[in-house]
Amino acid sequence: MTDIFRKTVAEARAKGEEIEVLARILAEKMQAIHGAEFSVMLNHEARFVMIAVK
Repeated sequence: MTDIFRKTVAEARAKGEEIEVLARILAEKMQAIHGAEFSVMLNHEARFVMIAVK
C-alpha cells in the first residue's frame, strides 16, 4: 500500500467513526427530549442511518 492510499483509507475510517458518534449523540438528545430510549441503525454501504425508539 502506498502512503497516500493509507492516508485516504484512514481518513475515510475516521469520517465513518465520526458519523457513528454523531448519530449516537443525536439519539441521546432525542432520549432527553422524548424520555424514551432510542437506537441507532447505520449502514455505510447502503448509505442508511436510522434513529428509532427501541
